[in-house]
Amino acid sequence: LEFLHEGIPQRQLKAIVGERYASPLTPRDPREVDPELDLLNLLAHPNIRSREKIIRLFDHEIKGGTAVRPLVGAANHGPSDAAVIIPNPGKSQKALAISNGICPQFGLSDPYAMTWAAIDEAVRNAVCVGADPDQIAILDNFCWGNPTLPDRMGSLLETSRACYDAAMAYGTPFVSGKDSLYNEYTDEDGNKHAIPGTLLISAIGILPDATKTVTMDFKQAGNLVYLLGETRDELGQSHYALMHGLEGGIVPQPVKNPLERYRALHQAIQEGLVQSAHDCSEGGLAVALSEMCLAGRLGMNWQLLGDNQDPKLETQTILFSETAGRIVLEIRPEHQAQLETLFAGISLIQIGLVTTESEFIVYWGADEVLQTPIDVLELAWRDEIAQIPTVGARHASPNTNTQLPVVKAGQTQGSVPTSTTKTKTIIIHANGTNRDHDAALAVEIAGGNPEIVHLNQLFAGERKLEDYGFLIVPGGFSYGDDLGAGVMWALALREGLGEQLENFVSSGKPVLGICNGFQTLVKAGVLPGGFEPRTSTLTYNAQGHFECRWVTLEANQNSSSFWLAGLEDGMDTPIAHGEGRFLCDEATLAHFETNNLVALRYVGEEYPANPNGSLSRIAGITNAAGNVLGLMPHPENHIFDWQHPRYHRGERGRSGLKLFQNALKQIS
Repeated sequence: LEFLHEGIPQRQLKAIVGERYASPLTPRDPREVDPELDLLNLLAHPNIRSREKIIRLFDHEIKGGTAVRPLVGAANHGPSDAAVIIPNPGKSQKALAISNGICPQFGLSDPYAMTWAAIDEAVRNAVCVGADPDQIAILDNFCWGNPTLPDRMGSLLETSRACYDAAMAYGTPFVSGKDSLYNEYTDEDGNKHAIPGTLLISAIGILPDATKTVTMDFKQAGNLVYLLGETRDELGQSHYALMHGLEGGIVPQPVKNPLERYRALHQAIQEGLVQSAHDCSEGGLAVALSEMCLAGRLGMNWQLLGDNQDPKLETQTILFSETAGRIVLEIRPEHQAQLETLFAGISLIQIGLVTTESEFIVYWGADEVLQTPIDVLELAWRDEIAQIPTVGARHASPNTNTQLPVVKAGQTQGSVPTSTTKTKTIIIHANGTNRDHDAALAVEIAGGNPEIVHLNQLFAGERKLEDYGFLIVPGGFSYGDDLGAGVMWALALREGLGEQLENFVSSGKPVLGICNGFQTLVKAGVLPGGFEPRTSTLTYNAQGHFECRWVTLEANQNSSSFWLAGLEDGMDTPIAHGEGRFLCDEATLAHFETNNLVALRYVGEEYPANPNGSLSRIAGITNAAGNVLGLMPHPENHIFDWQHPRYHRGERGRSGLKLFQNALKQIS
């Protein structure tokens, strides 16, 4: 160890550290200033605009523990500050918040300040959804140029120094990290070019109680809007300044006493005082408020004179400064005195009011600075106007702190004991299956006794289908879908368990195929059954890519299948697939309709209501006997109220738990 630490000669590198503070910001010609146009251009900026088209390409519903998603709000498309995951859904309310912070543009003039801003943003985002600021850890990810060159080493040195200082100030240990150096190229003239020194900070925080989570969308007209933290003249290297080519100016500087304000916010969230919270970062306060409006589909009146402590600040600074440490809060009027008492001595100023008007209006005194419809804001931010899913939805009074029940085995969400059974449910696992545990939890919550069995155990005779009363073929990328969705699994079932499977189906016992399991049952000939050769299939989504989103389903009220009992209001469930488009020939479709074999349909013909372009909106079908059900959406990922993406907006019911309860009634 002595040789390891002391015996190796240390490499000596030269670092040049530039000046941290820049010259005054280049002024704009007042005749060119158009706050509304600036706001819309910022919302459309590549660093700020919606990431929905990317987010939906990844499955963020696996394991059924997602309490706050990357997208939130009235139409499930607002930019969440962080994701919240419950590791043991149904058994514990303890949760994790996962967030990040990144602002490389500040490093062009002040790498030290950039680092503080990135750490502050990551911590702030986690606290916004309910994480305890005293239980947050962070990770660093450096992407840098050639550290043997003095200027690159100088900025890297300043960034590393700030990592230490900020970690100590926020009490956030670095628990891991990585670096990617030498990101450079030489042009045809021999000049070296490096990427901007970039530091990504990821944060993971503990939420002691997942019932105390908050999302960023405005919830209710009449609520008050507050700004936590002061706005300073820090437009240097901001998106506003870069958009207009403005040079100079001070970049956002380190936040003084950050934990004081974040601890107070955490306490306010724990006490149920906060209806929504959103960090203010890229684009400044005007962008943050616009995002809250378009996510909640509610308007706001903002009075600029009330949002800062320095009356000398210009309008453009108040609107677009990216000062760190600021958070927008929405509260109910009856909580005003309690909130202001809690934040005594901390910068907290009321800046406006949530309205029913579908407009974002900004005033300077009695003068109107801008008036922009919410649809225009959304169109700039995401290129389209989202449909708000309202068909059959149940709405309660918005309440971000509704109690989340801890559900024990054999109980429903309301803690009402259901009939238990010793008859087991078999959930088959094949290589690549990723939702077998989700299905097992749904069976358990519904009052059943699930067992996950690997396909090889059945092939080896260690388990037999006949010993179970309920069969589930769960969702997942079985065998990596290398031969197409469900094809390999279907072949294995048909060739290895053909007789057992046929006997199980013909006995009338319930069989449920979900997503990849539905594809498997169709391609194994179990669904719809009796068709040779096969005349229906599930193929690539009409959009041409994998997609994860929530959909509303309606049940066929003319079907006699036990699966649909009690589903008069339909279901809200997530989908997560790339090959879920149901297709068949005209004769087969006519047979389905005549015999009521279409069990579930997507509510809405067009995308995204019909997310994969299925023929006749088909989301699920049954066999003629009604005991086999296959569907593409995931009912096992909506068995608790808190799993609903609009839970924080008071929406309840329409869960998928009923399907599992209906199946268990058949074998009890």
